[in-house]
Amino acid sequence: MTRADSDDTGLSNTDRLFRSAAFTDALQALPGIRVSDGAAGSAFIGAQGAQLLSWQSGDGRERLYLSPTTGGATIHDDAGGEAAAIRGGIPVCFPQFSDRGELVKHGFARNQPWRLAARHRHGATLALASDTITARHWPHAFHAELRVALAPGALRVTLAVVNTGNVPWSFTAALHTYLRVEDIHATRLLGLDGVRYQDATDACIVKTQDEAALSIPGEVDRVYLEPPAELLLEEDGQPALRILQHGFADTVVWNPGPEKARALRDMPDEDWLRMLCVEAACAAAPVSLAPGECWEGGQTLMLAS
Repeated sequence: MTRADSDDTGLSNTDRLFRSAAFTDALQALPGIRVSDGAAGSAFIGAQGAQLLSWQSGDGRERLYLSPTTGGATIHDDAGGEAAAIRGGIPVCFPQFSDRGELVKHGFARNQPWRLAARHRHGATLALASDTITARHWPHAFHAELRVALAPGALRVTLAVVNTGNVPWSFTAALHTYLRVEDIHATRLLGLDGVRYQDATDACIVKTQDEAALSIPGEVDRVYLEPPAELLLEEDGQPALRILQHGFADTVVWNPGPEKARALRDMPDEDWLRMLCVEAACAAAPVSLAPGECWEGGQTLMLAS
C-alpha cells in the first residue's frame, strides 16, 4: 500500500489493512507476511504497526508471546478511527513511549497500517510516513522504517526514524518485545545488577537493582537507565536467550502480574505466567532530531550457544 493508492481514503485503517495486496498471509486473522529461511527459522510481520507477531527459531520453538485473544474479531475502529492495539509480539512504540506525554499511550504507529517497502530472502522492511492521518495525532513530518532480518539462531529488528520536515522535533520510542516463556517463576533476567531504574509501580522513583538475577514474582514495570548492551534470559529446562540492543538508551522490563493481567481484556488472566517484556527503549529522555536528521536503534534476540 502506497500513497498512490488514493481510492481508499474513505476506508478505515482496518479495512485498508485487509485490502492491501502486499500482505497475503494471516496469523490469528491479522494480515501480514511470513518470511522464512531454513535454518534461520521464520517470522511473521503484521501489516498493522509493522508488528512482529511471531519468531520461530530454527528449532521450531516460538520465541515471542502473542495473546490468543488478540487479533481477528478484536480488530475494530474506535471512535477515533484507530485499529485496536495488538497484544504481543514486538509492538513499535512511536512517537511516544507509554503515557509519558500527551499522545495516545505508546503512540499511534502501532495502530497504523504500514506499507511493505522491501522483501528479501532473510526478512523485510516496512515503512510509515507522515500524512493527513498521522497529522491528526502529531503535527510533524517523518519517515519511519522497521527492518526485520533472520539469521541462524537470531532475529534482528531495527527501527529508523528520519525528520523529513523543516523544524526540529523530539520523540520517545520502544521495541515493546513480548518474550514467550513456559513459566515466569522459573525465569531469570541477568545483566541488570547495579543498574539504576525508574520504578513505574512506585511513582517512577529511581532505585538500584541489588539482585544479580531478576526474578518475576508478580508485577514488574521498570525503565532501566544506561543498561548494558546485552542481557541474558534464562529459564529452567530451556535454552538461554541473549538480548542485545543498540541505539536505544534504556531497557524496559514489564510483566503485569496476576492482578493487572485480570484487567487486560485482550489477554487471558493466567498468561502473565507465559510472557516477559524486555524492551529496547528511549523512554526516560526524548530523542531530538533536526530537519533531515536520522536516528536508528535496534534489538537482537539470539540463542545462547
